[in-house]
Amino acid sequence: MVWVGVGWIRTVAKFNPVNWAVEAGRSAAMERIDWGLVGGRVGFLAALTLVSAAFATRAFAKYQRSL
Repeated sequence: MVWVGVGWIRTVAKFNPVNWAVEAGRSAAMERIDWGLVGGRVGFLAALTLVSAAFATRAFAKYQRSL
C-alpha cells in the first residue's frame, strides 16, 4: 500500500514530544540500544520540560500580580 501525501505527518512527528518519548522508549527496549538517540530524545524532553516550567511559573506570577 502506498501512502500519498504523508510527508507532512513525518514533519509534524519530528517536532512532537510524544513521538520523542516513543522513539526513546522503543530504542531503549531494543536488544542493541542506540544511546545517542535515547540521550538526544530525553535531552529534548528535559529541555522542553524546563522551558515549559519557566513559562508556567512566569505566567502564574504575572497572574497573581494582576489580582
